[in-house]
Amino acid sequence: MKLSDTLLLILLAAIWGLSFIFMRATAEDFGPVMLITIRVGVAALCLLGFLLVKQHRQEFIQHWKTLFIIGLVNSALPFSFLAYASLSLNAGVLSIINALTPIFTALVAHLWLKDKMSPLQLLGMMIGLLGITYLVWEKMSWDAVAWLPIVSAILTTVSYGVAANSTKKYLKDVSPMTATAGSLFFAALFMMALSVFFLPDFSVISTKSWVYALALGVLCTAIAYLLFFRLIQNVGPSKAVSVTFIIPIFAFLWAYWLLGEVVTVRMWIATVIILLGTGLVIGVIGGKKEAS
Repeated sequence: MKLSDTLLLILLAAIWGLSFIFMRATAEDFGPVMLITIRVGVAALCLLGFLLVKQHRQEFIQHWKTLFIIGLVNSALPFSFLAYASLSLNAGVLSIINALTPIFTALVAHLWLKDKMSPLQLLGMMIGLLGITYLVWEKMSWDAVAWLPIVSAILTTVSYGVAANSTKKYLKDVSPMTATAGSLFFAALFMMALSVFFLPDFSVISTKSWVYALALGVLCTAIAYLLFFRLIQNVGPSKAVSVTFIIPIFAFLWAYWLLGEVVTVRMWIATVIILLGTGLVIGVIGGKKEAS
């Protein structure tokens, strides 16, 4: 990997690490639904111009039904799950759980698309689940309400897994920019309709919260997607997905500097366990390379 691509990977991890901090800091003020409406709405506006290009416009019209579904499972639903979870879980914990995304992506591919999994990948999946169990062990109780944020955070990664495989199956001939801009457009429409029932008291929302919410849409969604797709073009999906390994580290640092959150030994241990499992599943560890 070239130095420029390595720096791009680190920059993307830093930006996506910030997204957990922005959600943690603003979810209570806006409410999960309105916050994600702003996030996908702003991102869709930033990328809307790409859909005006002839090639992207034709692809958008031809595949609009699929793009609508992808918009739900790749943005609207997982972002909302994550925003709800951020009401109770700190940014560092959320970033660790998010590292399970490649594991659930591989599991969905195995169950739905019949992609074979090696014994090493199955071992990695078990290790990853062991890591998440260790992370949330202190929060376990028989109170179903206490479990909701954890389940919501895990559903985020499951939704991402469904979205990734749906994109691979149904949008393989569609340009990444059309898929991104089109899916965000429909995610924004869906969230706007839903947000009518979850309007917050805008008069009490601080300027800082507005800045964070807008940054979540512009920086952590629109710009981050552009960087991610450029990285895929430069180094391929197998190496681009390794950004998952770095995000928790940046999330820990941002959470400490901006929110004063303490990073515990349990969080570091859980991170190592989950990333070990993820590395086995996607082939970064063990030599098996993910299919492009």
